[in-house]
Amino acid sequence: MLPSRWTRTALVAVVALLASLVLVGAPVGAEAASDKGVVTGVLNFPQKDHPKVQMLWFDRNWKYLGRKSAGGGSFALNLAPGTYHLQFIDLRKAYDTKKYAPTDVKVTVRAGSPTIRNVTMKRGGFVTGTIRTGDGKPAKGARVVAANRAEQSFETTANDKGQFAVGGLPEGKYSVFTWDKKKRWVDKSFYAGSVKPRTGKNLKITMRKPAGAMRVLLYTPNGSLAGRTSVTVTSKATGQWWTATAKGGTAVFEGLYPGRYTLKFDGLGVWLPRTGSVVSAKVKPNRTDIGKFKITKRGGWVTGRIVDAGQPATALRPPFSGGAGATINLYSASGAKLATTTSSASGTFTLSGALTTQSNLTITVDPTGSSGGYMRGQGYCHFDHAEFTGFKLATSRATATGDLPVARTTGQTDPSCTTP
Repeated sequence: MLPSRWTRTALVAVVALLASLVLVGAPVGAEAASDKGVVTGVLNFPQKDHPKVQMLWFDRNWKYLGRKSAGGGSFALNLAPGTYHLQFIDLRKAYDTKKYAPTDVKVTVRAGSPTIRNVTMKRGGFVTGTIRTGDGKPAKGARVVAANRAEQSFETTANDKGQFAVGGLPEGKYSVFTWDKKKRWVDKSFYAGSVKPRTGKNLKITMRKPAGAMRVLLYTPNGSLAGRTSVTVTSKATGQWWTATAKGGTAVFEGLYPGRYTLKFDGLGVWLPRTGSVVSAKVKPNRTDIGKFKITKRGGWVTGRIVDAGQPATALRPPFSGGAGATINLYSASGAKLATTTSSASGTFTLSGALTTQSNLTITVDPTGSSGGYMRGQGYCHFDHAEFTGFKLATSRATATGDLPVARTTGQTDPSCTTP
């Protein structure tokens, strides 16, 4: 099921990025941005049933930030000051027609001051029905997706008799599309009409179109796309969508409606999102075709070297062979951490990721007691935290910072490591 406000493609992005979400933070010294406030409240259940509920939170632009259980009929969440959307999801099975619909609330969090917002869940509507394949047999195990005009979608699976139910639907106008478990039959969407809270619609569906399949090759200017992520294809003929996992530069889609497709790639590693046509492929009934999709843009990257402020020709390097370098972080103008890395044995570093054109960036350097110096005979020097501001970066381009001078820590006993 897609929670309220998530488009079908936004959900794919979230799935692909859960393991690598951009963490919100601020450079050391920007203390106001690090203070947090708490938002809390009580969950009210009109049906007196108290189901398990999961809370998701998003920034003011509906960018996914995290999720947690809302247990005991209440919730509490610590957040940096700002405006957020909270969403509460009834975790009962998709086929439960008594499920509550996803409930959204907008909150403003202030540092040092609790925000109290009670939430009343509302019972959703539902769509029920039966599904048969083109040969007249019950579509056992068919996948069923109910989608409304706001691009919210909810999913379930038909039982052995081809019967299905999708509960917890927000009010709206819905269509249903489906394909059978063996991915041999498909059809256009079936219009269910307007669904209201606590009420439902019943459909009798027969899938008359033999399905096809498609393998899509995803590649970059450097070769096949490396890594693993979810991608979504959408039928140009019907608007229906299918999601699959891309790995090793390829994704396989089955149970497709015949015709041509677009693909949405939500970004992976340094490669930026792109939506476009799948080329060289036209799906045909009972056949598999091969398509191609080129990912054209990568994020920018920042390179530089950290050096001793007292002796600028001397790079900072780990104090022993194989030791870790200093931690280098890149922050946006708003204080969000964009990238992190460690310096090399020669003091150099590269900060990279899905970095787009922006300015007023801050780089921080954090040497540690065991990794922040360079050798001087049998000892090594210690260096302090340092910040450097005013950098810019551009999509698909390198930004060179040059040498970044880091000051020595005062009070060191080694005379060679005293501040010049």
